[in-house]
Amino acid sequence: MQYARIFLGWIWLVAFPAVLSAQHITYSEADREDMRQLRFDILGRIGNTYMVYKNTRSKHFITVYDQDMKVVKNTDLDALNDRLINVDFVSYTDFAYMIYQYQKRGIVYCMAQQIGPDGTVRGEPQLLDTTNIGIFGDNKIYSTIASEDKSKIMIFKIKGKSSDYLTFTTILLGRNLEMEKKSRFVFRVEQHRDLLTDFYVNNDGDFIFARCERASTRDNILHVTLAMKPATGDSLQTMPIDFGNIFLDEVKLKVDNFHQRILVSSFYSGNRRGNVDGLFVSIVDKTGAVPPKSDTIAFGQDLRARAKGENSVKGAFNDFFIKHVIITGNEGFLVTAESEYSTSRGYPFNRYDYLYGANPYFYPNYDYYYYSPWSNYGWSPFYRYGYYQPVRYYADNIALFALDKDGKLTWSNIIPKSQYDDDEDSRLSFQIMLQGGALHFLYNEWNRRTPILSDDSVTPDGQLTRQEPLHNLDRGYEFLIRYAQQVSASQMIVPCTYRNSIAFALIDFDASTP
Repeated sequence: MQYARIFLGWIWLVAFPAVLSAQHITYSEADREDMRQLRFDILGRIGNTYMVYKNTRSKHFITVYDQDMKVVKNTDLDALNDRLINVDFVSYTDFAYMIYQYQKRGIVYCMAQQIGPDGTVRGEPQLLDTTNIGIFGDNKIYSTIASEDKSKIMIFKIKGKSSDYLTFTTILLGRNLEMEKKSRFVFRVEQHRDLLTDFYVNNDGDFIFARCERASTRDNILHVTLAMKPATGDSLQTMPIDFGNIFLDEVKLKVDNFHQRILVSSFYSGNRRGNVDGLFVSIVDKTGAVPPKSDTIAFGQDLRARAKGENSVKGAFNDFFIKHVIITGNEGFLVTAESEYSTSRGYPFNRYDYLYGANPYFYPNYDYYYYSPWSNYGWSPFYRYGYYQPVRYYADNIALFALDKDGKLTWSNIIPKSQYDDDEDSRLSFQIMLQGGALHFLYNEWNRRTPILSDDSVTPDGQLTRQEPLHNLDRGYEFLIRYAQQVSASQMIVPCTYRNSIAFALIDFDASTP
């Protein structure tokens, strides 16, 4: 299950005004269920309604809201029971697919069910695949990813977590869930040294990821191999990414469907486990007709001074992690990063604790979001485990890097902010709103313990403008802005807390404030 997806594939429009002139916020009634047990997924705007999947304990249901965020209907999902392993959604303008897994005896079933705009179940569940795991097998089997235009859906599973050979099974589906291709291939890795990046399927149906090789556990990346299984093929095509003698941090991929490219980005160091020195980017032509274009962008003293926060100038970017890669006009792209870290009893974790402290492989139950050192890998933004002492979470400055079609830096900027919270990170970080010709970075600030939703807009030439804080913030509501989802050209749904309950707010940036 994944949180509401952020927008990672925009073409940045420049023909409209960049200022949000007015906005209006409408709140739903707070859900009285225990918010620490409630898990949700914002499905978006479907038809003329807004839909949210909710799960609490063994109850699963779809809540449908109207334009005033009044509940139109709650649909119980009887098909999902205590045997449920995982559930994903692929949303369209007029319906959504619910793709879920459950286990019965020693078999895991992967099913699909269509949900209409009124939240009702349409037709019978469709069986997509089964896996016999035995009585004591690992039942976290399938993952679901969709292409940017939602024309392709891929279900895949990986077998062989304890060996040096991973067996992939991929099932490529069309928009109507018709099977287009089922493939099986073996991919060699080295345990405890290799990392697999996020997995993607592009608009053509190609399956894409990368393998990152390290010298040892919790070390820098020494080699990167890009891997792609063509939609109509059964074998894997690989291509090494050359980055010379530098040491990479964590590799992020972005599929550029508009220009048939794959963008590779990572922070880098000149020395093994050294300070972050700059940004590495590589632009790979999917067809292989054009050689990859790679470049390093060293961070200057002025940029470091503005980004450093509590760090030294030399270590200014040591707490930054890449959050988005956004396609812009003229074949360029924008990389965003955020300073994130935490402390426990005064002990700060470093980026190698965060990056490489977990299992060295990212397996099918991996959450397909860009990395956050304290991101929640479950459904609920409140559910945490494994912490037996107080932890303070921080989310500070945002860094922006605009690059041209050749991967050359055109401008950079820093959005200053400072956030922290104890034992809870849901109110921290930021979300992006594309409105008109600007990107708006929305995040919580506190003024005398009163939360304010701040808005910093960035134009295509890198000009940063602090907008007026959003109006109509009702007392008692606190936005969980990092889990928000843009649902139309001018609307965003934001989950929020109200006392001990969960509500959802609809922000309309084109509406007049009453």
